[in-house]
Amino acid sequence: MGEIEMEKKYEIVTAAIREWITSGRYKIEDKLPTESELMSQFQVSRHTVRKSLSDLEVQGFIYRIQGGGSFVADYKHNANRSEAHTKTVAVLTTHITDYIFPAIISGIESQLSANAISMLLSSTQNDETLERKNLEKFLDDDIQGVIVEPTKSAFTIENEDLYQRFAEAHIPLLTIDARPSHPDIPYFVMDDFQGGLLAAQALLNAGHRHILGIFKSDDQQGVLRMNGFSEALQRSQQGVRGQVLLYQSETTDQALREQITQVLAETDRPTGIVGYNDQIALAAYTAAQNRGLAVPDDVSLVGFDNSLLASRLGIRLTSINHPKAQMGQDAAQLMIKMLQEPNKDYMAAAKTYPPELVSGDSIRTLATDAQQQAQK
Repeated sequence: MGEIEMEKKYEIVTAAIREWITSGRYKIEDKLPTESELMSQFQVSRHTVRKSLSDLEVQGFIYRIQGGGSFVADYKHNANRSEAHTKTVAVLTTHITDYIFPAIISGIESQLSANAISMLLSSTQNDETLERKNLEKFLDDDIQGVIVEPTKSAFTIENEDLYQRFAEAHIPLLTIDARPSHPDIPYFVMDDFQGGLLAAQALLNAGHRHILGIFKSDDQQGVLRMNGFSEALQRSQQGVRGQVLLYQSETTDQALREQITQVLAETDRPTGIVGYNDQIALAAYTAAQNRGLAVPDDVSLVGFDNSLLASRLGIRLTSINHPKAQMGQDAAQLMIKMLQEPNKDYMAAAKTYPPELVSGDSIRTLATDAQQQAQK
């Protein structure tokens, strides 16, 4: 009798959550109540709640983030289900809810969900130990594929030895936002070198001759963007002064803002700043405000990623575009092909996205050296 009662409760919970989703009470990407909240609402055990959530995940109604809860999936694309519903792809990124990561993850999830593939989402918080722990867990779990954003990729990718173990286990793996040294692993990356060059060139074209570049030195993107920035300054035929401020994952926001403020306090301060990403460009914006400097009148800014972050603060930041959701979709589509035909070589499908400068209102055009000479 107890088992029958539990089964009825399980069916009630499953049906109720499904109705919440199909009725629109909870929309795609909305977070569902926690397990504890569901237990309290339906007066059932944790086992019953987990059984319901597990079935809803298999049915394509939800996806779960390890340690983060359950979210509504793009279930409308899952009407025609196949045996693929038994597959699970693990997605491991440095962050989940911050910055541009929700858009990337949403792009991945939309394609996996449309093909009835579950997604297991985890983050590393830029911690190599946590990254290794997650990858080892994926090897132990029933995971059919892995999409990973390597942690601290500027150095030798610490846990790249595990990539070989996935290959030996015939589990397809690809990377996003960093290119691994392993020659057989497909990747989806920005052309960060050209992006850094393009960002610096935007300031040079506007007449700036003293430019600061702020870059993250412990990931591949930061190093490549810095190299592109330096190349643009070296190519310039004008007398250009470049400064570089480096930071790492462990650097606090406050410490970085203080360093930027110190540079802006110099008598011969830079008139233009290139940020590793939009977050750093906005840190420079705050530092400039603290010094009583206006953007772009006193300091011009260029970011990277073309995120929504700046617009929320009312700033139209000039920024290098990042494909975000498109990168996620492209990576997921290739993973689906790798699952369908696992023995093929997919390196030709690796993709490098060309940079695109999205103009805002954060660059002031200064008089060029030639114009200044003509005015004398």
